[in-house]
Amino acid sequence: MESINNAVFTLQMSDRGFINKLLINDDADSMNWVVDPAYLEEAGYRDEEKCFGHFDVKAGGKEYGSMSVQPLLARTGANGGELSLVYAFDRFDVRIAYDLESDEASLRWQISLHNRGSEELAVDEFHIWSALAYIMYRDPDVRRNISKSCAVFPSISKDFSKIAAVRRSGQGPHLGVYAVKGVTRSAGTYCRFENNFFKDVSPSLDGILFHKLVLAGAGTGDPRAAASDWIYCPGGAESLVLQAGGTAEWEYMLLPFADKRQFYENGLRLGHPLVEYSPAAVAGGTFQALFRLPEARKLRAVWVESSEGGQLLRADAAGLVKRTDNGAFELVVPMAEPGERKLVFELDNGKTDFVVFNVMEPVKEIIEARTDYICRNLYQDENAEAPHAFLPLSNQGESLGKLNLVLMKNLMGDCDADQVRKVENSAVFYMKTKWFENGDFYRPAKLYGDGGFYRIIDFDYVAHVYYLLSKFQAGRLSHARPDDYLKWAAEVMIVRLDANLHEDDREKKETQMLGVYILFIKDLLQDLARHGMSGLHERLSRLWKEAGERLRLETGQYKGAVTEHFYDNAGFGPTCEALCLLGYRQEAKRYGALLLANIGFSNDFRAQNPDRWWESLSYMIHSLWGGMVSASALVAYEHLRDPEYLKAAYRAAVPVFYCYDWHASATNKKLERGQAASTYSVAGPNLNRPDLSRNRFGQSVFAEDGGLFAELFGNASGDDWDMGEELAAYLAGFGTKTYLYYQDGEVRCVNGEIVKRGDRYEVTSYAAYPSEFHFYDANSSFQAAPGEEVRTVVFEDGRFIRPLLNVKGNK
Repeated sequence: MESINNAVFTLQMSDRGFINKLLINDDADSMNWVVDPAYLEEAGYRDEEKCFGHFDVKAGGKEYGSMSVQPLLARTGANGGELSLVYAFDRFDVRIAYDLESDEASLRWQISLHNRGSEELAVDEFHIWSALAYIMYRDPDVRRNISKSCAVFPSISKDFSKIAAVRRSGQGPHLGVYAVKGVTRSAGTYCRFENNFFKDVSPSLDGILFHKLVLAGAGTGDPRAAASDWIYCPGGAESLVLQAGGTAEWEYMLLPFADKRQFYENGLRLGHPLVEYSPAAVAGGTFQALFRLPEARKLRAVWVESSEGGQLLRADAAGLVKRTDNGAFELVVPMAEPGERKLVFELDNGKTDFVVFNVMEPVKEIIEARTDYICRNLYQDENAEAPHAFLPLSNQGESLGKLNLVLMKNLMGDCDADQVRKVENSAVFYMKTKWFENGDFYRPAKLYGDGGFYRIIDFDYVAHVYYLLSKFQAGRLSHARPDDYLKWAAEVMIVRLDANLHEDDREKKETQMLGVYILFIKDLLQDLARHGMSGLHERLSRLWKEAGERLRLETGQYKGAVTEHFYDNAGFGPTCEALCLLGYRQEAKRYGALLLANIGFSNDFRAQNPDRWWESLSYMIHSLWGGMVSASALVAYEHLRDPEYLKAAYRAAVPVFYCYDWHASATNKKLERGQAASTYSVAGPNLNRPDLSRNRFGQSVFAEDGGLFAELFGNASGDDWDMGEELAAYLAGFGTKTYLYYQDGEVRCVNGEIVKRGDRYEVTSYAAYPSEFHFYDANSSFQAAPGEEVRTVVFEDGRFIRPLLNVKGNK
């Protein structure tokens, strides 16, 4: 075992040639930034071959790996501050060096593949494990997960790939990995996990994501993997051909960083362009980007790529580039048609960088197409096997999210009586008797496990349906009065929150978990008071305040971060939101730091989603918790007024719509108008399920794998069983609101477009039902009248002005 160090890092290498410890010297938590083989042994995961520095090669029709040979290890460098390894195979060598001597502020990681033969060598695949500490520790004391684990956010680019490993606490130093030589084709993942859900254990889920850099090939031999991916794999995987005596080289620099800004500034110093871009545009609007080039580099070309009918299209954009006063470049590109886009920059040295963004249908059209599809295609009439249910069927309350979306759309947009009737039928004749014995809210049905238990968090979705039904006028309802539904919602929430109403320990504990009820609990309490339901109001208000006080007192232990997972944004997102709503600002900030660390930043809008892995066994967009985390971050911004929450909330929201996007062409799963798929697997490849690489799907695809998956998803057909609640959350926030804020002295816009004309700013909202514009930094807000939609406003002289001919009348 050897170790080296410099002013910033300490590195320890195993006798097998992989890194088993990497420390940042001034890190107060002494976090090991790579997967520790000691923890693998502790957790029972036999994956030493995936530790940092191990590799696999497929060349000349044969497969090779670092585990099959003992490397020749040498300490090199003038002062012995470099560790070099040589792996000798029959026709080639792989050489790896870790250099802490040539630069005291960084770790230089060098990789080369040398053809020793007298003939050319075709390297079909070459991958190396970069297993950073993306670990969900099997530890109910979540401080280990917060301080010793990181989220890993990749930015894959031909010449300028980089990875941000962000400590889950949000407290730096964090770790950045930057490509400075060679082509990095992709970053794949492999997941090892344990799930004890059906063993009546909570928390029940832990795991590790091992990351792998793809240096040649596609990372997997499975032809199903990302077959439609024109963004990263145009024309399929490319072999690397080495002439006799030839060598291919790659080099990465590892540096600590304090925050997102420094992560990108580090990249700029290492020769990476620095790009800020809008992750989404709306068809008919514009895409905007601001970029800076490394010192002494010039811009050679700029273009936008798209795919149409399987053909790759390229539109020159160089004529739209403008220099700014500080030497940066500004680009505004009109976007007529929906679909993914790839903005590519070519520098004068021939290297290219790119960002990936989406051009969406207006969100109102997405919402209305989705609700129409749900009610026309998924509703089961009275003659069906499950009368008045909405497909796909599931025991989990998440499957009711689509009902809440339908109701929200009908409350905010044009009301369709048939859609409301179908949801009401389901709420009365299906939901009530499925989740409760004989429809008695105080007797939940045991739908899970051999011994029988129920999930407390299922009741969040049930209560939300009843609460939204209570918001309709009596003439819109068929089976009960608005007050009846309000009473039902309150009763379900009392069962949800009162541990004394449950017999078993699991259910008692789970009443303390936060969930999606955070979306409506405050409004429900206000409506109970307004409608004179004092008994229900007092009881539910007491339970809610007790929950909030418990969260406040337990903030130091971060107990709100635990759900069925040992550490989960489904816990700390709603907890942050709850603390904000209850006025506990300092406690909310502590959980807010976890939120900011959880929401990604990348050169690809699909990799900027909240960090989640379970439903995909890989880094993923999960529509439900992507949308819910976005909503929590937006509430945090409303209460704490730090624009980092606002920007993170929008980064989290945009990928959710990719799960509904019927124009998407870079993913194998194609959707009809109004269809949806709950998950998008970001990694390429997803080594657990290569067919899911950069693909959309529903968790039910795992049912075919048998075992636990068959139990979890066996009754969930289709791809969208757990979708809908995230769009209900969107409608309560970005669905109506657009924001301005200051950054570096400039006015910026979130959830819309801004055009400066002299001292005036024209602001156009992307919201589905736009009615609010806020500029908190200038202490100014605009609120439309009830029933109005205002798409564009002007900000001038410190206030918002409504232009003429810009109002949709009362509904």
